[in-house]
Amino acid sequence: MTIQKLFIIIAILSTVISYYRKHKNTSDGFLLNFCQYFLGLLFIFSGFVKAIDPLGTSYKMHDYFESFARDGMPALWEQMGQFSVPIAIIMIVAEIVLGFAIIIGCRMRLAAIGLLFINIFFLYLTGYSYLSGYCLTKQAILVPAILLSILFLTAFVKNNKKRWQGLTLMTLLVLMYFLYCKMGSACATCAFEKTKMKVTDCGCFGDFMKLKPWETFYKDIFLTIMTLYVVAFSHKLTHWLEAKKACLLTYVVLGLSIFFCLYSTYWGEPVVDFRHYAVGNDINEKMKEIRPRKADFIFIYKNNASGEQKEFGMNNLPTDTTWSFVDRKETVIDEGEPAPINNLRFEDLEHNDVTYSILNEEAESYWVVCYDVNKTNMTAFDEKIIPFAKEMRKKGVNVYCMVGTSTPEFDKKAGEHMDMVRADGTPLKTMIRSNPGLIKVKKGIVLEKKHYRSL
Repeated sequence: MTIQKLFIIIAILSTVISYYRKHKNTSDGFLLNFCQYFLGLLFIFSGFVKAIDPLGTSYKMHDYFESFARDGMPALWEQMGQFSVPIAIIMIVAEIVLGFAIIIGCRMRLAAIGLLFINIFFLYLTGYSYLSGYCLTKQAILVPAILLSILFLTAFVKNNKKRWQGLTLMTLLVLMYFLYCKMGSACATCAFEKTKMKVTDCGCFGDFMKLKPWETFYKDIFLTIMTLYVVAFSHKLTHWLEAKKACLLTYVVLGLSIFFCLYSTYWGEPVVDFRHYAVGNDINEKMKEIRPRKADFIFIYKNNASGEQKEFGMNNLPTDTTWSFVDRKETVIDEGEPAPINNLRFEDLEHNDVTYSILNEEAESYWVVCYDVNKTNMTAFDEKIIPFAKEMRKKGVNVYCMVGTSTPEFDKKAGEHMDMVRADGTPLKTMIRSNPGLIKVKKGIVLEKKHYRSL
């Protein structure tokens, strides 16, 4: 699934619903209704695919907070990072509930303002991710935050005409500042470089669909403009049900969304696994490059006698000593497509690479995953994992304890019953949303995954 296909599907559904409402004479305008249903359906879908795995969204929020901390006010953002899970759940529930409310007809003006807040919030995050590749100045980070905040507050103006005028004015100011940054050098200190981008994946659709930073940024610009239009004319929005019935259904959706998010976060593995470590996947295959990157290199040499600089291709480099190397330029022909899993490496306690041997064991083995032992449920580890590991060892089955951040005390206790393996915390968090979690593997193929609560 691509973002283009998703938008087309939602646009078709929105068109059908809008024409139906117009045919029934319950619509004041096709375009306004189209935007209303498009936003509602998109946010319900976006919230649902993230509600399947709220921990994945919380990890992404934590990445943003860590990045913000490096730009200033580290104490604030580090504290925010401690609440990344409840923030993620609130954000996911808000997407689902507001999307449902604006379609069904519960407090539609407030629902539209809520969607505007979420869109502006996402726009700032994705803009920060993508545009940080230009080495943004502090002014370029702060001024948009102020302008977007004022833009959002303008949505609360009750007078319909003044609200429309205010939103139009603030939108123009934001665009003028963007053009000012584009044409001058006050907002950026370097040319765009991918390696300088702070967060390379927004997590907008969880693990269901990965978007490049620039795709996400332009998507959020489009959605923000659409939401501004809906907010400006929110007094003309049409509803499916009368207010009381619509709000009653919305409260039911609110309760179900909260329950589903809490279940997916604390009581079990995601009901649908979009990750590359899903049951049935071959990790060895996922570690292979899909399409190699292609680039053309131009080498610049200087003539030692005349001082002339000349460009040479890879196949006609000068071999005599009258030329000396100066620089190299790269022209990317094809970005290629890297391996879906490109950050997995297992090491034993002596720092030997044991990735190949573990992923190619003929017999079944079990991986006990603890991405950070400081956050591991030690009661579950002592009462469930260790007895299980003892029993498996009696049967001659290999059990590996895979840890990211660990302590000598934990290594000693776990090492009595399992083979200790070191790995980076990021792939371990991705493998299983349980700490500790148990994975059954054979020749790199994931056979089963268990949350510690279901052991």
